Amino acid sequence: MRRSFTAALVAGALLLLASACAYAHRAVAIGGTYDDPSLAVQLSSPDVSQVVYGDMPLAHPSLWVAVDVPAGTDLYVQLGVPVIERLRTYRPQLAILGPDLPSLDLPISVPSGLGGMLVVTTSIGDAPIFHEPVTNTDSWILGDATVHLPSAGKYYIVAWSSSIIDGKAWIAVGTRESFGWSDLLTLPQVIQDVRSFCELGPDPRFVIAAKVLYLAAIAAAITLLALL
Repeated sequence: MRRSFTAALVAGALLLLASACAYAHRAVAIGGTYDDPSLAVQLSSPDVSQVVYGDMPLAHPSLWVAVDVPAGTDLYVQLGVPVIERLRTYRPQLAILGPDLPSLDLPISVPSGLGGMLVVTTSIGDAPIFHEPVTNTDSWILGDATVHLPSAGKYYIVAWSSSIIDGKAWIAVGTRESFGWSDLLTLPQVIQDVRSFCELGPDPRFVIAAKVLYLAAIAAAITLLALL
C-alpha cells in the first residue's frame, strides 16, 4: 500500500511537470545582453519551439538570435515584451536577416552580404496579451510571422529599439514542442529565472508543486529504506 501510494505520488508529480513542459517554449537564454551578431544566441533545430529572453538597455538596444536552417525552411518567429508598467510605451522592431533575402536598410549594423525581411509589429497599446501558464507570466505579443527561407545558411533574428528607456524583450522561434528529462529537472530554475526577468516574485502555484515533489521524494526514500 505504501509503495503504491509513493509511486502514484511520484508519477503524479512527474506528470505535472511533463504536462507543464508540453505548453512552454524551451528557454535557451534568460536575461543578459546579446547586442551584436557575434553575441547572438545560437539556436538549433529551427522547427523546435524555443525562446530567448534578453535585456535591451539604452547602451545595448538590440537582441540577436542566430539559427542555421536547411534550404526551403518555413521559419516561425515571434516577438514579445513582458507586461511591465514601465514598458507600456516600449516598441521594439523585428527583422530576419540572411542569405538571398532582399536588400534591407536598417538603423543598426548588420553582417555584410545579408538581406532581410521586416516582421510587421504593432504598438503595445494594440498588442494582444499572452498568458504563459507554466511560468504564470504575461507578455504583449508585438508581432509574429512564418517566413519561407529558400536558401540554406545562418540566419539572424534581431529585435531593436530606438526608445529612450531601458527595455527587454523575448524572441521565440519554431512551433514543435520537444522536451526531455533534463528540461523537467531544470524547469523549477527556468520558472524562477523567467519570473525574475518579468520582474515578478515566486509563483505561489510553484511553491505548492515544489512541496508536493519534496514530499514525494521523502516518501520514495522511506519506501526504498523499508525495502533494504
